[in-house]
Amino acid sequence: MESTLTINNQKYQLERYPKTDDKTLKAWSNAELMVLEYVVKKEAKNIHLFNDRFGFWNCTLNTKKVTTIWNYASQKKAINHNQKLNNLNTDVIYKTPLDSLGKVELALIKIPKSLELFELFLQQVHKASISSTEVVCGFMTKYFSPSLLKIASSYFEVSEQSKAWKKARLLILKKPKEKVNYKIISNKINYNETVFNQYFGVFSSGQIDIGTQFFLQHMKVFSKELKVLDLACGNGVIAHELVNKYPSAEVTLIDDFNLAIASSKLNLKNKKATFICDNNLNNLEDGCFDLVVSNPPFHFEHENNIEIALDLFKGVKRVLNGNGRFLLVANKHLNYKTHLGFLFNKVTVIEENLKFVIYECIS
Repeated sequence: MESTLTINNQKYQLERYPKTDDKTLKAWSNAELMVLEYVVKKEAKNIHLFNDRFGFWNCTLNTKKVTTIWNYASQKKAINHNQKLNNLNTDVIYKTPLDSLGKVELALIKIPKSLELFELFLQQVHKASISSTEVVCGFMTKYFSPSLLKIASSYFEVSEQSKAWKKARLLILKKPKEKVNYKIISNKINYNETVFNQYFGVFSSGQIDIGTQFFLQHMKVFSKELKVLDLACGNGVIAHELVNKYPSAEVTLIDDFNLAIASSKLNLKNKKATFICDNNLNNLEDGCFDLVVSNPPFHFEHENNIEIALDLFKGVKRVLNGNGRFLLVANKHLNYKTHLGFLFNKVTVIEENLKFVIYECIS
């Protein structure tokens, strides 16, 4: 796996977090390199960084004043890890995608897979823009969509595309529009006679994921299962339905994505619930849950990657009490049963259809 590169005679070592065994992956893309090359000589006093997933820009622009808009708990850990690896200052100014940005002179965006999240970024930048604000967006050409230009034109008068370089390209935005009708940055989703709120960018935009729906149709909870963890909770619909059916249950919701946690908080107001933004279960006590429920992730932006889910399964084994259960739904092709069998004494398929399978795991 490539982990070193030289920028302006300065050598950097950059690693992915969480670590991966896929040697084709690295902690930066050619799109991010293009953005850096474009902005490195600019005199902007303040730079706002969006979707700097592994800290490439935080490391290579460490001498400048930057504000990082973070999406993932694992992102903050990756940035910190790579700054330490390169003996750089680790004092980072962080803001969430929902925070006010003050004044934005120059913004760098690695365009995310979710076009709604891209729009949320641009809307927040526009609210903090001045006449000279410039936004430099990087993307790999294979992920280009005309919708990118349509979204950009809603907020900026000028949008310019660069020539392609190593299958990457820039979208440069200038002259913020004077009048913009800002969107409500969340969707309302109807499910089971309830309206759920979900911020832009959270998994399964506009509807409850069909795998989650299948899971909810067949989820059975025992009366003794009072301490429940909703792992990779998304908008919190599983926890919401669980506490509605079983009011004595106390739920903890955990997700790597801060907008998922923010959505869950909207949907579980006045419920007995604890919310944690983290990418693993390392800060939870051993044996503290009676039940863990999950529709675990296997997408990592444009990548399909089950390594994250497999690592979460190890954490589940530890946080379940001796009689605890782990219920999860997954796409059939992922073949989780083999991996779960290495961790749990009993793994049972309790329901399946043509696409999904629900597993019950018991220690």
